[in-house]
Amino acid sequence: MNNSNTSPDFQTLVLNLKGDRSYETLSKLAGGQPKAKALQAIVQKGFTRLPSPETIEGLSRALNVRKRDLVLAAARTLGIDVGDDDQSDLILVGAKRLPQESQDLLVAMSREMQAWKDGQRDTADAPPSGDLPENVHQFPAPSWTQAAADKGEAGIDHDQLPDD
Repeated sequence: MNNSNTSPDFQTLVLNLKGDRSYETLSKLAGGQPKAKALQAIVQKGFTRLPSPETIEGLSRALNVRKRDLVLAAARTLGIDVGDDDQSDLILVGAKRLPQESQDLLVAMSREMQAWKDGQRDTADAPPSGDLPENVHQFPAPSWTQAAADKGEAGIDHDQLPDD
């Protein structure tokens, strides 16, 4: 399995946040769920199923960590690539504050660009890989021989065409 996650697994996260506190202390801080012995077994021996919601809730309180972080760490422990460290993701800071129409436009534009990029790999006229850096993809340029003025569309003047 190809796992691209580099964040800590469940055991590492719990041990890092546990510090020098005992498992008994953590169990008390968690409200008794999980019990000290069960927590120690989870951390030392691992697990084959996700911890119960009560265990996640209790550890979240005891370790002062988000439940989401515990669930993602548990998934990593089970070998599930949850993609939380996907370097191909692009986060647009503040984009959620944009009007919904603008958010929809950004999503649609991203999908179209990704679809074009995926289709570009399959076309015979794709530029040779040596012409462009690996992370640069050339978008198709307009064919000026088929510009609106050349087709005789009303309101388009030949003087508006770029010089070659």
